[in-house]
Amino acid sequence: MHGPPLFKSQKRRAILTTVTTVTVVLLGLTLPRRTVSAQNATSALDVCSRSVNIASLLPGGAHEDPDVAAANALIDSEFASALTEIQTSPPADAALDEQLLGKVEIFDKTLSVNANLACASCHDPAAGFTGASSYLNQTIVAQPGSVPITNATNGGPNYRISNRKPQAYPYMAFAPVLHYNATQQDFYGGNFWDLRATGQRLGNPAAEQAQGPPLNPLEMGWPDSACLVYKLSQSSYASFFEKVWGAQSFAIVWPSNVQQVCSTPGPAPASTPLPVQLTPADRATSNSAFDHFAQSIAQEESAEESPFSSKFDAYLAGQATLTSQEMNGYKLFNGKAQCNQCHLSGNATSPGNPGTAADVAPLFTDFTTNNIGLPKNQALPYYCESTPDQYGYTANPAGFNATDQGLGSILAASTNPAWQALAPKFVGKFQTATLRNVDQRPYPGFLKAYMHNGYLKSLQEVVDFYNTSQALPRCTQGSPGEKVSCWPPPEVPTNLNTTQLGKLHLSSPEEDDIVAFLQTLTDGWFNPSSVP
Repeated sequence: MHGPPLFKSQKRRAILTTVTTVTVVLLGLTLPRRTVSAQNATSALDVCSRSVNIASLLPGGAHEDPDVAAANALIDSEFASALTEIQTSPPADAALDEQLLGKVEIFDKTLSVNANLACASCHDPAAGFTGASSYLNQTIVAQPGSVPITNATNGGPNYRISNRKPQAYPYMAFAPVLHYNATQQDFYGGNFWDLRATGQRLGNPAAEQAQGPPLNPLEMGWPDSACLVYKLSQSSYASFFEKVWGAQSFAIVWPSNVQQVCSTPGPAPASTPLPVQLTPADRATSNSAFDHFAQSIAQEESAEESPFSSKFDAYLAGQATLTSQEMNGYKLFNGKAQCNQCHLSGNATSPGNPGTAADVAPLFTDFTTNNIGLPKNQALPYYCESTPDQYGYTANPAGFNATDQGLGSILAASTNPAWQALAPKFVGKFQTATLRNVDQRPYPGFLKAYMHNGYLKSLQEVVDFYNTSQALPRCTQGSPGEKVSCWPPPEVPTNLNTTQLGKLHLSSPEEDDIVAFLQTLTDGWFNPSSVP
């Protein structure tokens, strides 16, 4: 049995229709092919996306983006549905209870400092758990956080915003704890684009990843993890949290000024890194609840959000047949294009018939990092977050001099001397993300951004970049012919992968075949539980 990709995509399409009749065509967006650059198709490079009034596009804004409105409505609907589910869950199913708790947390907007941002706001289920707005993917890429900037000047963004595209988190619950393999001379595991959610403390990188956004001043913005725990203790599902994790979960004497302290966005002052004043015992209880919050989200990610239900999974299960184009793309993926060397498909690399897969649930990642030579995306508003906002916080003091060094910066800041010594070899390297749901989108004309900084705007561009980025001449960003006959230089020129990409000598039809195969990795095509 198979059908349209993912129920939430269908629901999102219905919501979008009722919210507005504005179409993606009226926004001036099209899905670019490699013959027409995404940037060149719109206008000259818009540095820092200065022309984008972020606040006006958000819920309640003067020009609310229809995708944002639809995604926000879906979040509200899913949150209400999840609250209903926890009231009717089986009394003795502890694993399901933990998963349902994670689900309600993911859709709870009150878990941000201004009660306006849920996990799902940046990780939209209908868009493969990444950016929810076609227009924002085309322009600012990184999603607005919870905190508006009321003193923005000189083209700076009027919302705090990070420097990276929201990373899709389904299937990343399978990532191992970050470790160094001396034989392979490589790091494996961890979560986030730079692997900073190592998993070493909780034994689960996905859980540690879930603890990042709440305390990131550019995202959900809490000044103290205790603020999120306090908010959970006051939530409509606090008793369900206690059912899952124990009656002592919120046994905390909160200070009388906790609401006032928690209403000021992070980061906390260096002089008071934990502004919610708790006794050591209460702090330990709060820390435990914060861990349990994150572990519940990881449980949801590993269950409902990692279903192995794509057409390719159906093919591996003998329930579907790939078209000739998809099959040729699969062969190229495993052979000439060398994709399978990092995005493991369950088959040994072979230019011939893929044959029988050794892994019938491949993850399409090897959990390592790579520097593929991606250019700096000068359209990111982050580069203009170089002055203090109304709270005195400066997100990016370096401005355009900032360089995203990926895993290298994490290793350099590590307390492990051996890892510190390895940092120079990993500067500019970012996680090899899973390719599952890489083409999932709420409607056909929806534009997605790709890679850690969203510089590439279609699967066609991605495949062409891997094919030609080290073969074509260099040019500056915004130049005529960019992404067609030339590529801007890498943001980080060291540690480039020059053996598996850049000069693949693929023809245009071969690129198209690979794209066709990648489109078979979208979940929701069939029900795996129906397979004998």
